[in-house]
Amino acid sequence: MTRDVMANHLCEAVKIIEQCQKKIAEMKQAYEDLDEISIGNFEESERVEKELKQVKLQSAADLVDLQREVVDLQRQIIVEKDRQLDELRASVVDSVEKTVEKGVKLYSKALEESTATSCKPSSSSELQAELKSVVKNVVEEKDRSRSFMVFGLKEETGEDVEEKVCDMLLKLSLKPKIEVCRIGSPVAVSSKDNTEKRYRPVKVTVGCSAIVKEVLCRAKLLKASLKFSKVYISPDRSVEQRVEYKKLVVELKKRMVDEPGKRHFIRGNTVLSVEKVD
Repeated sequence: MTRDVMANHLCEAVKIIEQCQKKIAEMKQAYEDLDEISIGNFEESERVEKELKQVKLQSAADLVDLQREVVDLQRQIIVEKDRQLDELRASVVDSVEKTVEKGVKLYSKALEESTATSCKPSSSSELQAELKSVVKNVVEEKDRSRSFMVFGLKEETGEDVEEKVCDMLLKLSLKPKIEVCRIGSPVAVSSKDNTEKRYRPVKVTVGCSAIVKEVLCRAKLLKASLKFSKVYISPDRSVEQRVEYKKLVVELKKRMVDEPGKRHFIRGNTVLSVEKVD
């Protein structure tokens, strides 16, 4: 082999070595770049993981706060229910005490009258009959304290009276459990043009006297209702109470004629008059 041929082979070998070194350098650079990307992705993963942990911790803290708020609200609801029950219990006890006291006074009065009009004391059977009468009056008075009357409620064949009363009470923002019934038989009232049907009143019984008081207090709101504007709600009065109330109505009408410049109304068992406010 001549020196020139060997020189050519050596030059080719050098070129091959340079190409190999160049490829090795490129592969090394690519590996370094890939390593940097991997490190970057790892760091990004760590950051995301840390943020997720923080979010989880914050969510857990928020959940605990919400649970505490729910518990506080539940306690407030329980306290409010207890307060309402105490008020209801006090109202019922007060009503029973007043009714019993009234019954005892009536019984005492009846006993005094019986003693005063008779030369001999009443027999045991007479006293028992009088006592039964007083107890009956007390029970009836107690039952009336849980009822109210509805007048002017439209009456239709096959009607659902309870549904109508419930609809009316919803206008007063009330939804108590009720028992209802129409009182009396339908009465036709003759007029010049046709025969108008007078709607029978409806007796409504609720759970306690406190609900009755609330219904009577809100009854004036029905005037703003197109459907129930002509409906009138009143207490469930005894025969004696109705007689006394009619007297008050007569007095009220008389004052309205005699003193048209004043505003007249019934409150309790009295007719009151006040100056009109412009």
